[in-house]
Amino acid sequence: MKADEEEYFDKTAQKRPHTGKKKRKRKKKGPNWHLIFFLTVVVIFVITIIQLFLWNRGEASGYDPNEHNAAFDVELLDYVQPLDPELLKGREDDGVTTVLALGNDPLSDDRGEEGLCAQMEKATGAVIRNGAFPGSTISMKNTQYENSYPLDGVSLYWITAALCNQNFELMDVIVPDMGSESALAALRTLEETDMQKVDDLILFYDLQDYRDGRTVYDENNLKNLNSCFGALTASIQLIQETYPHIRIYLLSPTYGTYTDGAGNTVDADLDDLGNGTLADYVNWYLEAGRSNGITFIDNYYGAVTMDDTDCLTDGFHLNQKGRQKVASRFAEVFSP
Repeated sequence: MKADEEEYFDKTAQKRPHTGKKKRKRKKKGPNWHLIFFLTVVVIFVITIIQLFLWNRGEASGYDPNEHNAAFDVELLDYVQPLDPELLKGREDDGVTTVLALGNDPLSDDRGEEGLCAQMEKATGAVIRNGAFPGSTISMKNTQYENSYPLDGVSLYWITAALCNQNFELMDVIVPDMGSESALAALRTLEETDMQKVDDLILFYDLQDYRDGRTVYDENNLKNLNSCFGALTASIQLIQETYPHIRIYLLSPTYGTYTDGAGNTVDADLDDLGNGTLADYVNWYLEAGRSNGITFIDNYYGAVTMDDTDCLTDGFHLNQKGRQKVASRFAEVFSP
C-alpha cells in the first residue's frame, strides 16, 4: 500500500464514530435511613429493658424491719433570745449566777439533792432558788381571787406581782392552810430572795393548765389572766418592767398522761379537752416567749417525749431519770 493511501485510512479511522456502548457512571450511595431508624429503635428498647431490670432489682437501703428506733424525727421548738446588753449597763456583777425558779410539781416534788433544781445546779454551775408551788398553774381559775380557791393566790401572775411589789401578805395567809411543806418552803424562798441579785428566772409548769381545761389564748384580751397566754404575757412584762436585768427562760411542759375522774386515761398528745391538745398549749407558750422576747426551751419534743414514759411516774410527774433529762436540756441552752 502506498504511503498516501495509508495516510488516508488513518484519518478516516479517527473520524469514524465509536460503535461500542458508553459506560454509566455509578451513583454514590447515601446513608440507609431505614437501617439507622431500626438500629436506633433496637438500642432504645435494649436500654429500656436494662433500666427496668435495674429499677425492679433496687438497691439496699440499710432498712432493718426488726430494728426499733424510738427517737423522734422532729424539729425542736427552742427559741433563744439573749438579754440586751444595754439592760446590764451599770449593774455590778457579784460573781455568782443566781437563778430563781417558779413553777409547780416538776420543781416542787423534790427539793433535795436529787430534785430538779439540784440537777440544774450541777449541770450549769449556777445557784438555783426554788420558788415552785405544788399543784399551781400558769392561769387563774377565777377572774378575781376567791378564798374558795386558794391556788389562784399562788398562780404565776400572783407570784410575779408579789415579787415585784415585795408584798407577800396574801401568801402568808393562804399557804400555811395548804398543808404542804413544799409550799411553805417556796414561800420562804420567795420572801428571802433579793430580786436585785437574781440574774435569771425560770418558768416551768407541767400539764396542769391543760388538765384543768384552762383557756390557752384569748384573742380579745392578750393579758387575760384566765388564759395561759395572757397570764404568761402579763407576768413576763411585769418582770421585764420591774427587773429589766433578769433574763427569763420559759420551759415547756413535758409529755404526760393521767386518769380523769371517770377512770379514763387521758393522753395529752391526742385528747383535746376543749382548748386543744397539750401540743397546742406548748405552741402558745412558745408564742408568748417569742412575742415578749424571752428564751423558750422545748421539753415536749426535746426532753421527755411520748416515747420516754420511763421518765415519768403517775403519768406526768418526773422521776429521777426525767429530772436529769430536763436538767440536761436546760443546760444546753442556759448561758450563765
